[in-house]
Amino acid sequence: MACKDGLFLLEIVLLAALLLVSYSEGQLTGKEHRTHAAAERKDDLWCYQCDSIGEGDSCFFLNITGNDTSLAQKCKDDRRICMVKRFSYTTSTENSTSQPKMWGMERNCTNKCEEGCIVIGERTKLYACTTCCEKNYCNTGNGQSADYVINDVEFFLAVLLQFILAKALSPCHSTS
Repeated sequence: MACKDGLFLLEIVLLAALLLVSYSEGQLTGKEHRTHAAAERKDDLWCYQCDSIGEGDSCFFLNITGNDTSLAQKCKDDRRICMVKRFSYTTSTENSTSQPKMWGMERNCTNKCEEGCIVIGERTKLYACTTCCEKNYCNTGNGQSADYVINDVEFFLAVLLQFILAKALSPCHSTS
């Protein structure tokens, strides 16, 4: 009987974890939901704005030079995200693939930002990679995929899932 009770408890905990993931941090999955405070947020975000076609190396190497106040821009309206978009390519032969060569960079404020890379091609691959952030002057990187930062809810759920799986996969012992 204890084994059946344990499986029922496992089902309840998994259902609770799914609900927590679906509604964590006040966001509904599948559509955007903003609290009143988020909608009323002041437009006080500053990002770097540049395009390597216009600004050249100063846009490429912004994270190295550091003090580029001429490229600073205050974000306006609903643009509350800083972004970096990097364009690069690699070439491949049967035996090797070259290191990525960057040919374009864009930094800006935006209202929507999807992190990740789009890759097109086989022997010559074109990459368009985007990173996003929401702090002042945070768009200093080179647009490569960002390190994944785990939040408290995700950490709790990962530990909980590990515990549940350990219990579920261990055999039930009867005391008869």
